[in-house]
Parts: sequence; structure tokens; C-alpha cells
Amino acid sequence: MNMEQKQAIISKINRSKKGTIFLPDSFMPIDTRHAANVLAELAKAGKLVRVAFGIYVKPVMSSFGPVMPTPYEIAEAVAKRDDAQLLPHGTTAENYLGFSTQVPMNIIYLTSGTSRKLKIGNRTITFKHRVPSTFAYKGKILPILVLALQSIGQDNITDKTLDVVYGVLKKNPEESTWQEDIAHAPNWIRLIIINIKAKIYDHE
Repeated sequence: MNMEQKQAIISKINRSKKGTIFLPDSFMPIDTRHAANVLAELAKAGKLVRVAFGIYVKPVMSSFGPVMPTPYEIAEAVAKRDDAQLLPHGTTAENYLGFSTQVPMNIIYLTSGTSRKLKIGNRTITFKHRVPSTFAYKGKILPILVLALQSIGQDNITDKTLDVVYGVLKKNPEESTWQEDIAHAPNWIRLIIINIKAKIYDHE
């Protein structure tokens, strides 16, 4: 790697916002091995923080030290690199939408990419490969809502659960896609969404 390539990497990092996540692939067409070496050098110099193997962040600093990216931000950065689709699954989907406040120790994503695991501090991000039909939804939030409700289970739906569903659908109406997307949901979830959508329309 020549100095011009190294400077190109450093310049891109300097221009980026604090909180930006970098991987060796972030500097294509520069060889990823060379980029990885520069990222490691910058981490040693305190310019970047190593989050996990091959994953770095330009830190946002607080009085307590660097503010690390969330596991969700890291997962999305990896998916962007791999040009893969992602859906948080199980309790991860519940936490993502606010049904629970506790971030799972094992964060699970369904992905159109490769199955793998990342160790992030004391947490693990698990990517589970699924077939393309898993990602047939047009909207972004409704498929996550379906997975969250499936994780909660039909017999465990409470008024509090429905209040969260109302808030999610109110904030993310996805008007152009939701009616088509609910065709992919189980019938009991489809009924919940249709009923709450009707309530939202009544209050407008």
C-alpha cells in the first residue's frame, strides 16, 4: 500500500461524523488487508476504537469515555457491507420495537447473507441465514413487528402489548405497503394489525 492510499483512508475517516463505523471493506477499491492495517494503527493511536474483530468506530466522546455504537448499529453496518437484508428476530425484535427494555445478551438477526457470530463485549450478535422469501416484505417496520409478536406469542398478548403495537404503527404507518405486507403474517397477527390500524384512522 502506498502513502496515497493510506492518506485516502485517513482523509475519509477525518471527514466522517463521530459515531461512524468502519470495516476494512469501507475503503474499496483499496485492498482490505491494507485498510485493516491502517484501521488497527489508528486504533492504537486513539483515533478509532476497536469494537470487534475488523470493526472500528470513530468515537463520540463523553465524560465517561467513548460512546460505543449499539449492537443494532453494528449489525446494520455489517449487513450494509455484505449487501444483505436483516430482520431482528425473537427477543431482539421485541427490544428493537420497545416491547421490552432489556437488550438481549445474544442478539439474533435473520439475514439473507452468511450465518456468523460476532462477539461485541459481553454480547454476541448471531446472524442466521434465511431464504429470500423471509424478506418478501416491502416495508421496514411491519416485518419486525410480526416477528416480535410471534416471539411474544398469541397467548401472552396484553393491553400493554397492544399499546406498544399502536405506538409502533402510529409512528411508522407504512401506508403504501402495510396492506400487502400483512398477507405474510399469521392470521392472529394480521387481525391485531388491522384492528389497531382502524383505531389509528378513527383518531385522525
